[in-house]
Parts: sequence; C-alpha cells; structure tokens
Amino acid sequence: MIGDIAIVKLRPGAVGSEGALAEAILAEMKSVKCVYGQEGGIEGDFRLRALRHLGGEVRTTTLHKENGLRLQLDVETCYFSPRLSTERLRIASQVEEGEKVLNMFAGVGPYSILIAKRTKVWSCELNDAAFRYHLENNKLNKVEGRIEMIEGDAMLLPEELEGEGPFDRILMPHPSRSNAFLPAALSMLAPDGVVHYYRHMTGQDEVEAETNLRKELEGIGQGLGVRAVRKVRAIGPRYVELCADLKTA
Repeated sequence: MIGDIAIVKLRPGAVGSEGALAEAILAEMKSVKCVYGQEGGIEGDFRLRALRHLGGEVRTTTLHKENGLRLQLDVETCYFSPRLSTERLRIASQVEEGEKVLNMFAGVGPYSILIAKRTKVWSCELNDAAFRYHLENNKLNKVEGRIEMIEGDAMLLPEELEGEGPFDRILMPHPSRSNAFLPAALSMLAPDGVVHYYRHMTGQDEVEAETNLRKELEGIGQGLGVRAVRKVRAIGPRYVELCADLKTA
C-alpha cells in the first residue's frame, strides 16, 4: 500500500484472474482507489517498478502518510517503499539538533524531511521526477528552509559540496549500488561522524549475510570501522537488506 494505491505481485498462475483480484481488493479495502500489478522486480538506477493497471482509478500519483509526514509521489516514476517507515524513524530518532546531515539518495524525501524536523539536511537526488516531488514535499511538510537540495549524481557531491562539509551523518539508502559511492561518502565524513550504509546481501542466514557485508567493506578500503550491522528487512529467500553504521577508523 502506497497512499491509496495497492501494488500486488502476481504469481504466474494468477494470469486471467487479475480483474477479480482487483475487484476483491477494492471491495474489501475501502481506502484503496487504484490497484496495480508489479511485473518483475525493482530495476535500474532509479529502482522503478514495471506496473500494469488491474482495477480502480487509472492514475499512479498518490499522497502517502507516515511518521507524521505527507508525501506526494508517482509510484511509476519514483522509488518508494512503505516497508521502510520504521527504519526511517529509527535513523531520524538518532539525529541531534545541530548535526550536519547529508542524504546521498533522497528520493521524494522521506528520510530527509523527517530529519529536517530536527536539524539541517543536504539532500541529493538524481531522478528528476523524484527531485520535483521532494521539493513539493518540503513545502507540504513546512521544512523547505531546513533542506538544501542538490539535483544530480551523488558521485559528484564531494566537489558540489566543497566548503559545506564535513558532515556528521551521511545516509546511503541505495542498497543495490551504495558500494560504488562509499569512497565519496567517506571523503565528506566528519572525524566522529557516521555513515548509514544500506546493502542487499545474500547468505544462507543473517549471520552469513553480515559476514559477506563485512568482507565487502574490507575490500573497499582501509581506515574504515564498523560500529554496528542490523537487518532492515528480508528481500527474498537468502536475500536481506542490511544497514551498517560506519566510521573512519
């Protein structure tokens, strides 16, 4: 559920019954106005879904509410996962007033706007559609004066933000590609700062997945310390999303 849109993943055997499924969802869940089927996984640099309309209103824009925020978005052109609501609140609750926070992959703003209630945030997004919704959501939640917006490639942030850092806290919520951007993040980190580093990892269990993550981090570079690793959510069989809190050694 994202706002008033229900997105369902259909099994191959469901072909031909999608209309009946959509009607049942619309009849049972009065808050749902649109039903879409997700075909395949979340793909590409922008982590988008391939969607097919199954029933209800024909639109992909919605207003989603979580953690006291109102977030406008288009589920077809912007990545958003309501399953990360608790994780976003967990990170925001750690932030103290006066911290300088950088979000390298901001999307429509769910992390950045929540944190901006506490302190100033620098928020970067490459997807133009998500960036525009982020701007609207800043105004909607009355934090536009507490967020510095950067539209572009996070790899260029050390140059773009020269003179703005270093940052006390850096968020990297792009679990399929964060490893490529970690050196850039570390170059902007304050001496006692923390990087929240998200990754999708495989393993027979959570312990093996964490071991694989730590091995990956060892290969990225020396001078890197790991404060903690926690499971964010299961993605699939033997596939989990982890968050490692990193510091410079």
